[in-house]
Amino acid sequence: MDTITMNTDALTAVGLAVLVLDEQNQIIDGNVSAFQLLGREPDEVIGKSVLSLLPLTVLHEREATCPKAPKLIMAQELVVRAPTESPLFLSVSVSSCTDALGQVRSTVLMRDVSAERRDLDIAQKELALSAHAIQRAKIGVFEYDPATDTVTVSAVWRELLEIAPDEQLDMQEEWRSRVHPDDLAIAIRPVQLCLEGLVERASCEYRLQSRDRTHWRWMQTNIAVLHRDSSGSATRIVGAQIDVSERKQTEEDLQRSLEQFRSSFEHAPIGKAIVRLDGRWLKVNSALCNLFGYTEEELLQTDFQSLTHPDDLEADLANAAPLIKGEINSYQMEKRYIRSNGAVMWCLLSVGLVRDGQGRPDHGVAQVVDITEQRRLDQLKSDFIAVVSHELRTPLTSVLGAVSLLETFEDEGFSDEVQRLLFIAKTNGERLRNLINDILDFQKFSAHQMRFTIVPCPVASLVEETLLANLALVDKYTVRFKPTLPDRSLVGLIDPKRFHQIMANLLTNAAKFAHPETEIEVTANGLGSTIRVSISNIGPGIPDSFHNLVFKPFSQAENPSDRKSGGTGLGLSITKQIVEQMGGTIGFESAPGALTTFWFTFQATSSGTLGSESK
Repeated sequence: MDTITMNTDALTAVGLAVLVLDEQNQIIDGNVSAFQLLGREPDEVIGKSVLSLLPLTVLHEREATCPKAPKLIMAQELVVRAPTESPLFLSVSVSSCTDALGQVRSTVLMRDVSAERRDLDIAQKELALSAHAIQRAKIGVFEYDPATDTVTVSAVWRELLEIAPDEQLDMQEEWRSRVHPDDLAIAIRPVQLCLEGLVERASCEYRLQSRDRTHWRWMQTNIAVLHRDSSGSATRIVGAQIDVSERKQTEEDLQRSLEQFRSSFEHAPIGKAIVRLDGRWLKVNSALCNLFGYTEEELLQTDFQSLTHPDDLEADLANAAPLIKGEINSYQMEKRYIRSNGAVMWCLLSVGLVRDGQGRPDHGVAQVVDITEQRRLDQLKSDFIAVVSHELRTPLTSVLGAVSLLETFEDEGFSDEVQRLLFIAKTNGERLRNLINDILDFQKFSAHQMRFTIVPCPVASLVEETLLANLALVDKYTVRFKPTLPDRSLVGLIDPKRFHQIMANLLTNAAKFAHPETEIEVTANGLGSTIRVSISNIGPGIPDSFHNLVFKPFSQAENPSDRKSGGTGLGLSITKQIVEQMGGTIGFESAPGALTTFWFTFQATSSGTLGSESK
């Protein structure tokens, strides 16, 4: 057995992969470990050039040396692919020697370092990721050496203190000079605790002044002992510093918001409460306690169910059920409560839902306003309307009938003065009747007590009928009606009687404010599933300051004492309620001294589907 073979056997025993090369770098021998490592059989390898399997650049170095002298060549790391196409990382070293016959032989030692390489790659990637995360998170790292009382800082730490990378400064002195005087003891306390051996980790927050001394920033520092000597003294302390100014500002804003909510809750002049989902009070303010006549302790022992009037409890629970389930976010209703002395009061209850961090219903915020007096006044108003209806309109109708009858007695030969008085009485009586009718209509529409009969109607015919019914306006205000009906097949779902009322109000309004001898154009157009009717006139227009009041009750742009056009100021308000209660919309456009257009919409239906439908 020659020396090389013996060495090969020895290396096999210790688990190293070995190949033996001749002077031409051909493989003449190898051990089992080498063949297994390369994933090949011996007959696939023996007799082949090693360069066909391994890209050994170190062989060129061997050829540059004296081949007759033994030479150990530096190791080389390389990557090869086994037959499975998996990358293989090898650490390879080649040594040469001359055997007993004077032939140069080379020994190639191979070791699989794939696992080590992967571990190294993972470690390097994790280190790079950590460095990147620290850089992106703006975490300034520093290390303190207690023995020399020196500190080493990272680039981010310098950046946080606005110190240039190449700027030479005493870092500790610079840092101390910029810590808020009230916070300096707090800032150095974590290091002191670690040096005294009381803790291994500590943290603090403090204010740090900007480099230009114009503002303060909040910093958070976390300190840890990295190493202690045999006596337990800290020899290396590391720390991380971050700017937490935004977080502190958010905390301050939140605290301010909470304080504002607490103050507005406790000192609000109306009753407020935080309510559990089962109806029990969590927190109540003094106004709510005064409203119910209980002390805070007494009220917190009750719930909204026990204070609600029995006749209103079912409706309240029906409103609260979808709120508790999270299906709605709020509801509002008028209901009766029972005070501590047994008195019944009407209140407007508004409840809003508050959800937890997962979006689940958590509790409610309730607001309770006493509307007992408002309900009493509403009842008085209703009673007054009833009196007007029965005690004023009925005799007024009789008076107007008598005046009209007297006007027919032409043969009686009434004097001019008597005829003038009869005309004045009739005119003022009709104005009074219109006023009463407007007030009654306004009351009914406001209380949603007016019934509608919605039927399919041909729009063109309805418009023409309303123009004929209001021809008296043409003579009274010296204007002309101009219908523009491009599509006579339009059919709308509308109450014909209310349509006439809408048109009468809008035509009257247009005629009143139109310039004499001008046209009032009435158009009807289909807009998909709706129909839009417009009434336009040329006149002084609506002042910008009055736009928001146009549809308010009893509102008129003129000074009431100087009004020449007459009217109650209820017509447009009534018109708006009719349109909206029939499911439509109403609006206007007006240019001062030019065109003013009022329009309203209602639902369209297919032509030729005329029938009846009640609502």
